[in-house]
Amino acid sequence: MASLEQYQELVGAMQNLTAEVQALRTENVALRQQVVLHRDDHGDFPALPLSFGKYDGLPGGLKEFSDACKVYFAFRPHAYEKARSRVGFIIANLTSNALSWATLLVTSNDHFLNDYDHFVELFKERFDRPKVFYSSLEAILDVKQGNTMSKLIFPASRD
Repeated sequence: MASLEQYQELVGAMQNLTAEVQALRTENVALRQQVVLHRDDHGDFPALPLSFGKYDGLPGGLKEFSDACKVYFAFRPHAYEKARSRVGFIIANLTSNALSWATLLVTSNDHFLNDYDHFVELFKERFDRPKVFYSSLEAILDVKQGNTMSKLIFPASRD
């Protein structure tokens, strides 16, 4: 049987653990609120909802997507003051071919991820192609691999 002194030690230890658990709960609530609000280190307002769609790499939407990103960065200067944050935002809003291209940069930890201006230059070089280029590529694919392959790469919904 435990002595009164041992029992009091256990009660004291339980009280300390209870206080620590309560402090962790309070900290957890505060952290959850920050995550929900998407606040940055400077206490800016919650992130603005995207009013533009994600970019898939097909011709016709790159300029609009780039302009919308620039406006978004202008309204959240503290959140996107670092080049890597801006590049990350752009990559997070890519889909399809554009996301596949960016994934290669991320998996290789390419130095362009830390240089916004060069990333945008590389991005435009890859995806800012006139429609004529895609029409020519479609024609080549039709000749070499049949119409099915070009429809997979260039769905009819593109502009």
